[in-house]
Amino acid sequence: MAFQSAFIKNLLDQVTTTIKRFPITTLFSIIGTWSAVELTSGYLYDSVSENLLTRILMTAAIGMPLSLAGYFFLTVQQIHRKKRLGLVVVFFVIILTLLFCLNPEQYPEHIVQFILMLVAVHLLVSFAPFTNNGDTLAFWQFNKILFIRLITGLLYCTVLSAGLSAAFGVVDSIFGINLNWNYLHYAFIIIFGIVNTLFFLNGLPANPLETRTDVPYPKSLAFFSRYILVPLASIYLVILLAYEIKILIQWELPKGLVSSLILGYSAIGLLAILLVYPIQDNKDNTWIKAFRRYFFLFLLPLVFLLLLAVTTRINSYGVTQYRYFIIAIAAWLLFLIGYFLLYQSPSIKAIPISLFILIMLITFGPQSAISVSLRSQLNVLHDLFKKEELLVNDKLIPIKENATNSYSAIRMASTLDYLLKNYNFTALQPLLSLNLEKQEKLLQQTWKKMNNNIVDPRGYMIYRNSWLERYLRLGGYQYRQQYSEDQLETLSSNYYVKTKTSILNTKGYDYVMESNPFPDASQVDSINGYKLYQRESLEYDNVKLNIDTLEFNFSVVHLAEKLYSQAGNLKVYEDQNSSQGLDKRYLLPAVMLQSTIEKAGIKVTLQIRELSFDYSKKNGIRTNSVRAYYIINF
Repeated sequence: MAFQSAFIKNLLDQVTTTIKRFPITTLFSIIGTWSAVELTSGYLYDSVSENLLTRILMTAAIGMPLSLAGYFFLTVQQIHRKKRLGLVVVFFVIILTLLFCLNPEQYPEHIVQFILMLVAVHLLVSFAPFTNNGDTLAFWQFNKILFIRLITGLLYCTVLSAGLSAAFGVVDSIFGINLNWNYLHYAFIIIFGIVNTLFFLNGLPANPLETRTDVPYPKSLAFFSRYILVPLASIYLVILLAYEIKILIQWELPKGLVSSLILGYSAIGLLAILLVYPIQDNKDNTWIKAFRRYFFLFLLPLVFLLLLAVTTRINSYGVTQYRYFIIAIAAWLLFLIGYFLLYQSPSIKAIPISLFILIMLITFGPQSAISVSLRSQLNVLHDLFKKEELLVNDKLIPIKENATNSYSAIRMASTLDYLLKNYNFTALQPLLSLNLEKQEKLLQQTWKKMNNNIVDPRGYMIYRNSWLERYLRLGGYQYRQQYSEDQLETLSSNYYVKTKTSILNTKGYDYVMESNPFPDASQVDSINGYKLYQRESLEYDNVKLNIDTLEFNFSVVHLAEKLYSQAGNLKVYEDQNSSQGLDKRYLLPAVMLQSTIEKAGIKVTLQIRELSFDYSKKNGIRTNSVRAYYIINF
């Protein structure tokens, strides 16, 4: 009992000390955890909306590492108390600005900015105490402590969560208590949000500049670096250099996958250089020495290959956020190559510091990824419509389906889809004559009426984006971005056909039987002494009905071919609300979806109620589904 009391007292003392030492960081962890629990619970209170909770969570996620970086910066700097208070005020102004400005529900681009800022502030923690100090080994030891505390904390919390899950399951199973598993989810969030944060903070040094530099290099880390990380990076290098030689020999453009491979090699290589820094000059580490010496040299041609791969895509499809990031990373890698190859005494601190500066540059301003890619994709969309002569007063007008090139329409739909998913609805205002702000208000009112004022931001976004796609007559061209211009022969048009009425006309017939492509073999229907059974079919090209020895075989694909050949005459039956582009929907008279076969005095009519089929120049007609009835007369 005394041991338990001492353990609990020691634990509480450490928690109290940690909270007193890092009050702001702890506060942000509590606020972030609370908002995450509220979002997970699924209950949206009148006073706190889902959007506001998300904004609070995002702000807290940035505030935690930012406050930690500020703490370490103030710890090592000899700054007057008034200036310290001024910096604290600036910090809270930044946090409040983030809280009020971040709005991912209205502006999807804020999600990208949030992720970039989150990475940037974590990088800031790594070097904030060393902005005016050149002790690289202390910098390495400090970051080693951060890394080990983070990994250890995540491991402990994972084990604790697994133990709680097992205990929860045992109590539920053995005692038959109907536990609410949502509480277990809340416990997970609290463990990783608060417990993990306190554990991480508790092991951080009081002054990073006084971190011991005479600590032996961890054997496990040495083994990992020598025998796993460096060899893995070397294998990547051999593969990429061989691929580059292949490109030079065959003189072909690089494939998109090469970008991921080069970025992966760069990440592994830089991680290896950071991890082996204290032992890089040891005599017994010849492999590590060679890797460090030649890594940046061999990285240079790979970066040019990376630039070639991404600029090829940019020339064809414009700048997207992803392509912008690749260009930015390539520029950063070129900077590191020049720095480490040309500078006599390069410091590994340059890696996180330069990456932090780069991220801040590409996050905000007219040169940011969001701004550049928006301008580029708006220009791409404008040029596509201009090429098809679909501009009036330099504004987009709905496409003309029969006159617009299919590939151009697919490109238009793909570009529009990108803009709608990654930017605010009004970002398209420069290209459209209608007022998008007023239109959005009308759409919101319509959506609320349709959904009885139920809050559903994601559902509304889909509804709003679909409206604009239909307005430009691009609704039937989306989701076909994988097709290139030389693949148009395989491009499929989708046809959805159904009868105008749900009433089945049985005049002059005796019985009705529903068509079933997968009938129950044990079930046999009998009428007037005749045995009726359907034939199983894995495809919908034909449907078959057997009456005793008579087989009635109806060709669905033949009917589909007939409908496709008459598509020009079916315009009057087209469903204008949902039929667009390559997705055609028709409401036809029942007689147009009938086929009759008469044998031995028995007449069977197949009445199709719904039919779906595709058509491509290369593959012709392919039926996808059919729903029909047999109308039988003896």
